[in-house]
Amino acid sequence: MDKILSIASREWQYIRGNKRLLFVMCFIPTLYIVLFGIMYSDHVVKHIKTVVLDYNNTATSRIVVQAFRDSEKFDLVGQVSSEEELRQMLETREVTAAVVLPEDLDTNLKKGQGSEVLVIVNGTNMLFSNAVMSAANEIISTLSAGVSIKTLESSQALLPEKAAATALPLRYRLRVWYNPTFNYANFLLLGLACTALQQVILLYMAVAVAREKETGAIKDLLAGGYRAHHVVLGKMIPYFLLNIVSANVVLALCFTVFQIPFRGHYPLLLLLIAVFILAILTLGIFLSIVCRSELEATQLAMLVAIPSFLFSGFTWPVQSMPLFARAISASLPLTYLVSDVRDIALMGIGFSQVLPNLLVLMGIVAVLLPASIWCFNRQYQKFATPVQQQSNIPL
Repeated sequence: MDKILSIASREWQYIRGNKRLLFVMCFIPTLYIVLFGIMYSDHVVKHIKTVVLDYNNTATSRIVVQAFRDSEKFDLVGQVSSEEELRQMLETREVTAAVVLPEDLDTNLKKGQGSEVLVIVNGTNMLFSNAVMSAANEIISTLSAGVSIKTLESSQALLPEKAAATALPLRYRLRVWYNPTFNYANFLLLGLACTALQQVILLYMAVAVAREKETGAIKDLLAGGYRAHHVVLGKMIPYFLLNIVSANVVLALCFTVFQIPFRGHYPLLLLLIAVFILAILTLGIFLSIVCRSELEATQLAMLVAIPSFLFSGFTWPVQSMPLFARAISASLPLTYLVSDVRDIALMGIGFSQVLPNLLVLMGIVAVLLPASIWCFNRQYQKFATPVQQQSNIPL
């Protein structure tokens, strides 16, 4: 243990002496989460620039237009007089959506016939598409129900309650639990925080041993009587402690400043994150050992880190991925963290739900840590002097 703590102290001195490294480890995850939190501060997509093409120009069409204007999701920027003008505004990205009111809207409604309000949206950004679709559906459904009730009241002399029951015998009611406002900060922020944490850990852990090999400092470690497991474990301790602190700061920002709901047990969340940090540290040091240089280790670390968020199942369900993509997802540690972190916070899931992913992360540590020590021990022996090799000094 003295040897391990000695290596940890040596690595801590290196971190303290490298101001850029210390800044990145301590502040970059916090900076990222502040930037991400500010970016999602509106929580939902609002103020979508929308233009109106009104072929009807009656009181009825003006009621429809006013309903869209009153919605915070839409920002009506004006009216156009032709489809060509509408298309040009969409193609030049002056607007994202358009509402088209047909010429026979008022006439058909008075006759009791159906009519359509056309809503056009630029589908290149699915967040805009989904927001427009849900908001427009809500507006049109509300107006349609109102028209049906008024028609029944006037034509059949029904009381308002009876007219409502006749017009809407089967009504659609949706209740969304855990994130009822479709808050994008609730949906994405915790996953982005975990991803930022992983990036920092992996990037700097991946060069921890490669740096010693490039500078020739391994010979000094040999001369000091340090064995392979002393070096591996001693390297990991400072980074583990620093990142536990950093993770707590980031989580505190998420739950206090950016008001992400937290319904779960914080010790369980901290346990999951601590095991994940260990898994990433063992992955990082394994890459550092098997790579010949810091550059190669950094490249491999980025190769692992870049696809992690996309394949983690956080934004796109794993069960909807093709088999090849699911295999990639299963090989990435982030997959076993991000969804559980969000569900602990928003749903309050318990230990039994988290246990399967917790065991996988522990399994990663149980495999990669001995593998790292074994691989480093083999490399360590190559740096030993002939005298050290002949004296059978255990490495």
